[in-house]
Amino acid sequence: MRKGIACLIVVSAFFLYKPVMAQVDVRDSVASGVLCEASYAAQLPGGDLAKEFGWNSNVQVGAYYKTKDNWIFGVQGAFIFGDVLRATGIFDSIATKDRNLIANDGSYPGISYFERGYNIQLSAGKLFTFKKPNPNSGILVTVNVGYIRHHIRIQAPGTPQVDSLYQQGYDRLTAGICFTEFVGYQYLGNHRMVNFFAGFEFTQAFTKGLRYDFDLMHMDSQNKHDLLSGFRIGWILPIYRQESTKFYTY
Repeated sequence: MRKGIACLIVVSAFFLYKPVMAQVDVRDSVASGVLCEASYAAQLPGGDLAKEFGWNSNVQVGAYYKTKDNWIFGVQGAFIFGDVLRATGIFDSIATKDRNLIANDGSYPGISYFERGYNIQLSAGKLFTFKKPNPNSGILVTVNVGYIRHHIRIQAPGTPQVDSLYQQGYDRLTAGICFTEFVGYQYLGNHRMVNFFAGFEFTQAFTKGLRYDFDLMHMDSQNKHDLLSGFRIGWILPIYRQESTKFYTY
């Protein structure tokens, strides 16, 4: 589903982009239109999230509308992934004294842990421009609000204690509302060949567990405060709105 949405944005933009290119001169006028973006961020966790995971990657796609007054509104979605687990004691209730599990063949299985998650947010912001390079580039400030969800993905082949059915009792699925602030620089090239943005972002999430936790032996409904901070860089495909030409007769 996530790949389908991203492909639809890119393909639609490709076909819509060329006919409009020659209609707007971004060098000397403020252009309005749709900005399709794809970006990557490296993030560090904080708060309760830092007890579960280490640093993670974040791949995001979004579509935004830029007004003639350089206000920006849109929607964005991100896939969160990593392989640094800090949580301990996940299998204490079923592990041996040396904290190992026993596989079907009596051996100790190789267990892999991964961070997986996503967020979907609505975005609003303002572009503060300078005289150069053009009135469509400058300092970009946005605020976002939405929904975030994350869990531990566990791979333990040959271990029925944590197969696909029972794994839900150990994955610590967590979700809730999130807020993200971004401050950076956005560049829309004069010749429309190079368009990008880069900057720092900070996410605060107010979450709680959604599963019955087999390790805790009760529903993990404690309120949590999850934090993410990092540096994001992305590519922009602008689809400028065509300016209409008016003729007057007397």
